[in-house]
Amino acid sequence: MFLTSSAFRAVGDSHLRRWDWRRATILLISHDWDPDAESAEALAGRRLARALLEAGARVHVLAAGRPANDLGDGNYGVTVVPDRPFPVSKFLRAIEMIRSTIPEIEGPWVPGAVTAGLHVLASLPAETIIYGRAMPGVSNIVGWHLARITGRPFVAHFSDEWPPPYVLSDGRGWVAPYKWPLFRMWLNAILQHAGALTFTNPNQAEDVLGGRGGRFLDKAFVVTHLAQFTASPLPPQYDTFHIVHTGNLYPGRTSAALMTGLRLFLDRTPAAERCLKVTLAGWAYGDLPVWADRCRLGGVVRFAGRLNQPEVASLVAEASLLIAVDFARRGSTTLLSKIPDYLNAGRPILAITAPSSSMGRLFNEDGAGLTARYDSPDQVAERLAAIFGAWQNRRLDPFLPQRTAIESFTASRVLAELAAAFVAARGAHAGQAEARPQVQLLPGRTTP
Repeated sequence: MFLTSSAFRAVGDSHLRRWDWRRATILLISHDWDPDAESAEALAGRRLARALLEAGARVHVLAAGRPANDLGDGNYGVTVVPDRPFPVSKFLRAIEMIRSTIPEIEGPWVPGAVTAGLHVLASLPAETIIYGRAMPGVSNIVGWHLARITGRPFVAHFSDEWPPPYVLSDGRGWVAPYKWPLFRMWLNAILQHAGALTFTNPNQAEDVLGGRGGRFLDKAFVVTHLAQFTASPLPPQYDTFHIVHTGNLYPGRTSAALMTGLRLFLDRTPAAERCLKVTLAGWAYGDLPVWADRCRLGGVVRFAGRLNQPEVASLVAEASLLIAVDFARRGSTTLLSKIPDYLNAGRPILAITAPSSSMGRLFNEDGAGLTARYDSPDQVAERLAAIFGAWQNRRLDPFLPQRTAIESFTASRVLAELAAAFVAARGAHAGQAEARPQVQLLPGRTTP
C-alpha cells in the first residue's frame, strides 16, 4: 500500500490495540473551516472531525472567520478567531511579513488564535493533543506556540509542500526572497518540536522533510484524505459517454493535455462525438476555456460552475469517466482531495500526471485507475479510446479502481495512522524530563 508510512509499521500492535478514541481529546487547529468557502483544507478537516467523532473522540476546533460565524455542527465546539486585515500593497505586505516573521497573509491571525487557544486548553483535559492542520501554515504555527507554552503533545499536519503551491508566483517555483528563510525557519521549528508529523502521502513527507528525513521519518505518518460520501456506487449509464472533472485548476495545473488529447480522440473516433459530453465543475477554470476554444470543443464541453457537495456527488455518479488533473511537474507530491470520492463512485478514473508523482504512484502501484503523462496528449487520447471502447461494450470492470486503492482512504485506515501518530506524540511528550519553559509572545512577533 502506497499510503502506509514506515513510521506506522514501526509502531507496535500492542500500542495501537490499547488506543481508545473514546478517551482522546483533540484541539484541532485549522485556519480554514468555513464550509461555505469549500476550500480543500476546510473540507478535509471537517471530514476528519466527523470520523473522529464517530470513533468516539472529543474534538474542539480553533478556526478563523467572522465573530458571528457558527462553524460547528452541534457535535463539537468551535472557537472562531477573526482574521485581521492584511495590507493590500505588496510593499506593505512584505514589511508586515518580515516584521511578524510569518510569510503568509494569514499571519495576523496568529496572536489572537494563540490567546484563544490557551483559554480553550484551560478547559480541556491535561492529556489533550494539539493537532495543527496546515495549510495555511499558520495553523501549525499556532499549534507550535500552544505546545511550547502549555507543554501539551503536539502533532503537525502538512497537506501540501512547504512552501505550499498557492504562495508560489503563478505556479512557478519561486517566492519572494524574504519568504524563503521565514518558511525554512518555521519548518525547522515545527519539525523539531512536534511529537509526530502527518502528511497526505509518503512522497510529500519526503519532499517536506528533505535532507532532514533521517531525523524525522520515524515520526512521519500518512493521514490522507477522507471521502465526503460513503461508497454506494450506482450502476453506470450507457446513454451518454460522460467525462467529468470536478475541482479547480489553480496555477501550475494545465488542461492542455486533456483538451488536446480529447481533440485527438474525437478526430480518430468521429462517432464518439454524437454520444459524448464533458462537464467541468469548479470556480477556477485556469486555462480550460482557452484550450477548449483552441481545440474546437465548444460543442461538447460544458462549464457547470461552482457546485455544492451534494451536486458534486450527483455529477460524479452520472459520470462514465472521471478526470483528475495534477500539477504539471515531474515531482508533484500533491494528492488531490477529490480522489477518495472518485474511488467510492465506482467509475474509471484517468489521472493526468507524471509517473513518479504521488498521483502516479497511487494509480500505478495501488490500482486507482489509468494515468496519462501531463505532457502527452497522445497518451490521453489513447486512454480515452480504451475506456470509450469498454463503455460501448459495457465492460468497464477492468478499468474500475482496485480494492487496495479504495481501502487506503477508509476511515478505519486513516484513523489507524492518526492513532499511531498520537501514540508517538504522547510517547515523546512523556519522555521529556520536564515541560519546556513557557514562551512569552512578543508584541507583533512570533519568532520561534
